[in-house]
Amino acid sequence: MTMNNQTLKSLTNAHAWVGLIISTVLFVIFFAGAISLFKANITSWERTPLLIDAKAATGTPAFDKALATIEERYQVEMHGGFFIFPPDEHNPYIEIGFESELAQPDPVTGEDHEHHTLLFDATTGELVGDSHEYNYAEFVYLLHYNLGLDRPGLYFVGLVTLFFFVAILSGIVIHWRKLFSKFFQYRKDGKKDKWLDAHNLIGTMGLPMHIMYAFTGLVFNLVIIYQISYAVILYQGNQDALLDAAGFDQPHLEEVDKRMAMTGLDEMYRRAMATMGDVTLERISIEHYGDESAILVFAATSNDDFSLWREVRYLMSSQEQIYLTMDNYDNAVRGGLSTIASLHFGDFAGYGMRMAFFLFGLATAYLIITGNLMWIDKRAKQRKQSVRSLNFVRRLTSGGFIGVVLATAVGFALARVLPIEQLGRADLIERSFYAVWIACIVIAQLFANQKLFCKGLLGICAALFALVAVADWTLLYGVSSQLEGSVLRDVLLVDAILLLLSVICVGAMKRVYAGEKQVAPTDVEPIASQA
Repeated sequence: MTMNNQTLKSLTNAHAWVGLIISTVLFVIFFAGAISLFKANITSWERTPLLIDAKAATGTPAFDKALATIEERYQVEMHGGFFIFPPDEHNPYIEIGFESELAQPDPVTGEDHEHHTLLFDATTGELVGDSHEYNYAEFVYLLHYNLGLDRPGLYFVGLVTLFFFVAILSGIVIHWRKLFSKFFQYRKDGKKDKWLDAHNLIGTMGLPMHIMYAFTGLVFNLVIIYQISYAVILYQGNQDALLDAAGFDQPHLEEVDKRMAMTGLDEMYRRAMATMGDVTLERISIEHYGDESAILVFAATSNDDFSLWREVRYLMSSQEQIYLTMDNYDNAVRGGLSTIASLHFGDFAGYGMRMAFFLFGLATAYLIITGNLMWIDKRAKQRKQSVRSLNFVRRLTSGGFIGVVLATAVGFALARVLPIEQLGRADLIERSFYAVWIACIVIAQLFANQKLFCKGLLGICAALFALVAVADWTLLYGVSSQLEGSVLRDVLLVDAILLLLSVICVGAMKRVYAGEKQVAPTDVEPIASQA
């Protein structure tokens, strides 16, 4: 069955418009997501000055001492989450996140509690510092996850992912007849064919990955939508019954509102590690912290099996084990969620696989750019096309896309040069990121010569990425020998990524120069397609 020309034309227009509408946000998602694949390494890189004198715990980390330090200084919110991240190869400290009660509500926000993420010495349990102040990688990850807009951003990214899925399906239908016959076609000569071939080639070769990312992104970001639908249709609105059927049925106790000191964690840690076997402990959490009903939860991944999660729970008042899973989270639903999480983050086969995912993420960002450039080229040739609207899209592509890259480079630079003891360090980096990005979008709309604008931004991006890598060895000269092997590896890995991004920016800048020579002198405003 062949598709008539009118249907194909309509589908092609729909594919182009859907891609154009979501392009800026989708570019941010994939660019930030590619960088977030090395989140732990970047966190270690940023904290390098803090890790020079750090000593890793040789035995059981001093969890009890760290909790005692917290109870001396804070009034922990019983109803809030309490999460402990044990020391690992990237971080020799105990990291604890929790909420504390405030004596008076905040005069600005009205909040009666405050969130903390603190680092503790793994041997002594002493407070080292505020983890939030140097966690640029977490900000980039949240940018990928929800654009830094919390739950509304989470759902918005989910909707963008849904449209991305629609664009993938429409692209498959459009190119189905020539999907294999022109699989390796890439015409170097000619602007239109080159962008079209690059777009099709990346889209075709990356099709399995695109489908995987679109599907897993929908699962993560729009889970509440189909969860509510299932609860209403299949369980008559009983969401608890749905969660039980899905395997989320671990023991849960109601609060008894009786305070109790949180002790015995060290002993239960040793028991949990012996019980779960050969695993990597991912996190520890305490439900109802400070209450007699408190439950201590150990969650880990198996070192022997793909995406196999194990979990053990203890009642803290009696140190009794009340829950244990030794299979893949009890059933296919939870096991499936664990599997797609591993696929999405590429954390199942070492750094080689992660680097392949990283390059694919950058290639997809390039795919998004070529889609916009082809749309601009096509609309520019139409006589009835509004010059103002075309210039808006052209400039939004230049400022929005390259602006994100520049803002990311500025974030890396500030993460390296700002002293770790500076108050409000993390907030300054985040505000600077958004300020640079917004400024690029605004200036792009005011800048008539888009080629000059693109060349300037790309040059600054390339210089910043390279300078940060060079600055590493200037700032750390003389102390690199004091770094542990894993920390030194993280520094080298992140520097290599920054240099790779610098090279890519230089290559893009050269492409703009090469394209400028091909532009006819009668062009009033050269199209920024070479960027």
